[in-house]
Amino acid sequence: MVVLRCGVACYVDRLIDYTGRVPYRHKVWCHLVADSNDELLACAAHLGLSEAWIQGTRGWDTHFDIPAPMRELARELGAVEVDYRFMGRRTSARRAAGKLGADLAVGSPVGAAIEVPLPAGTWVAVAPPLGIDVAMTTHHSLLVDRSLAVFSGGGEFSGIVTFADTESDPQSPTTFRIAIVLAPKVNR
Repeated sequence: MVVLRCGVACYVDRLIDYTGRVPYRHKVWCHLVADSNDELLACAAHLGLSEAWIQGTRGWDTHFDIPAPMRELARELGAVEVDYRFMGRRTSARRAAGKLGADLAVGSPVGAAIEVPLPAGTWVAVAPPLGIDVAMTTHHSLLVDRSLAVFSGGGEFSGIVTFADTESDPQSPTTFRIAIVLAPKVNR
């Protein structure tokens, strides 16, 4: 499965019915996740969700629990429907990337592209490591004022890609490091 979309790197999994198990008004919900927290928060804002409702405190596990009526709205914004295996591999890969010690950690299963909004500036990838392809785009429907780095690779990958801001002082350029893990597919 190759998941590549230009513009929104958000995902929703299947709806789960918690009737009889939770005291909340909405009994059926799913998870909303994204390749980056910036995209997750932008998507949540478009859905009318408060930032205070974000779940997960470790960085690699951030998500929103969204009720059934909002799932279709998220899909209309461009969120991709994925299964629990994709969600598990994505979360594991993000956790592993967090251990690499960069400014930002992202992860995904092999075969899925990762779209990451970059900070303000004019960024270029500085000698990306073998095994990862880096493309740049400015087409993002939720973060219209940001450049995007799009990472993909044909196999497992774990490493750091460094970007330099071409508008900064050439003698001491501003850099931004992104840790990336493309996790293997697990067949069960």
